[in-house]
Amino acid sequence: KAVIEITSEKLTHGIASVANPIPWFRVKADAFPANAKNVKIQVDNRLLAKHETRNVVATILGTKYPDSMFVFTAHYDHLGTMGRNVFFPGANDNASGVSMMLTLARYFKDHPLPYTLVFMAFSGEELGLLGSSYFADNPLIDLKAVKFLVNLDMVGNGSEGITVVNGGVFHEWYSTLVYINDAQQLLATVKKRGEACNSDHCPFYRKGVPSFFIYTMGGISAYHDLDDTPENLSFKGFEGLMLLLTEFARRID
Repeated sequence: KAVIEITSEKLTHGIASVANPIPWFRVKADAFPANAKNVKIQVDNRLLAKHETRNVVATILGTKYPDSMFVFTAHYDHLGTMGRNVFFPGANDNASGVSMMLTLARYFKDHPLPYTLVFMAFSGEELGLLGSSYFADNPLIDLKAVKFLVNLDMVGNGSEGITVVNGGVFHEWYSTLVYINDAQQLLATVKKRGEACNSDHCPFYRKGVPSFFIYTMGGISAYHDLDDTPENLSFKGFEGLMLLLTEFARRID
């Protein structure tokens, strides 16, 4: 009738686009009575197969080359609720990324660049990059005109610097980030990773758009759980990352 998995590992919530044929529960070992013989479970679960969401896109036109673009992206969806009483805040994942993108949009509104800046807030990331994949397959802009794309996902800490996914792919652009950071001493370190299809940059990268996915390091390790709250974020790298990205965008030619 159901599966109950007893674990000592951290509980991590996820969502899916399909429903399991039987309920499957993961329960912390210290919360499950050792002498339990019978378990009563009541589940009211509905699969919303046609739930509709929206991507939100804004632009700041370039002053000299409006047909060339630099793109910032972040996903604004998270996990929502479980039942009536459990809410997953998603402060780091990914209210922090959206906050950074909006901060950059506010800055560049008053300091436009020669080329157009595009800001994309995606939905459906947690279900499998649905919003970004849809946009990449049905673009409202010419993807070939995108000079670079930076995806911001989980940037609410930063005491140990940042990691740059695709830093090992786009060596010249990664070196530019490192140069700016070394010159201005903005973040503890700028670490590189290879390619990884783990956030909204991926559908664009697969279309040939040069792109980074940046996340911060250090601080609490809350992820897809009830502890991902604003109070548990340090924001120690937030200002430094914002300054790094504004200078990086200026240097892309």
